[in-house]
Amino acid sequence: MANLSQPEITNGDPFYFHEAYVVWEIAFNEALSMQQNLGFVHLAGACLYRLRELDLALAKQLRVTVYHIRGWTLKNLPTTNPFDQRYQGHIDFDYKIERRADKMFVGKLHKSSEAPDGSGPAHVHAPGEGMTVRERIDPAASESWATTMRSSFEFAQEIYAGSGGDEPAAVTLRRYLDSLLSTAEVQACLKDVGFSASELKDKVGESG
Repeated sequence: MANLSQPEITNGDPFYFHEAYVVWEIAFNEALSMQQNLGFVHLAGACLYRLRELDLALAKQLRVTVYHIRGWTLKNLPTTNPFDQRYQGHIDFDYKIERRADKMFVGKLHKSSEAPDGSGPAHVHAPGEGMTVRERIDPAASESWATTMRSSFEFAQEIYAGSGGDEPAAVTLRRYLDSLLSTAEVQACLKDVGFSASELKDKVGESG
């Protein structure tokens, strides 16, 4: 890829300290790790990842987990790998979230040995296995990456704008997920893994 950098950060912008940005950063890392264009389904997975920490009661009620989402994306979304080789590494990613001077920092941690809810992937490989070391630059693929990054980033900014800037992070997550459940991409993913987007939407609404 020609450019995998995130959007330029503006010092002092409160968006970069908000849960809406944290979710986008996690989704960015998910897509980059699995060599895919960043989409709404990655944002949905990131919301589910954060719900485990910020609203465990709702996470348990929904039953669908980030591992369902990661498994689906790995099987169904096209790869950005220029040699058309799908990512074959582990998908039990975990992250460290911390506040820094210029923004919220999302750092990817080493893989855990087992998924927290027991629904983790059965195919766990050594970190980096299946990754292509050398990649040729594909202008079309780079443009596609940039387009999907921009649309997902704008989505995150809209979620932030609706927060008033100071709502609890768990409330932001519920609004985030509620909006994502209305997208065709997330609905298709959930249907394939055995969940109803409309039923999940009702549960998210009831918890608000």
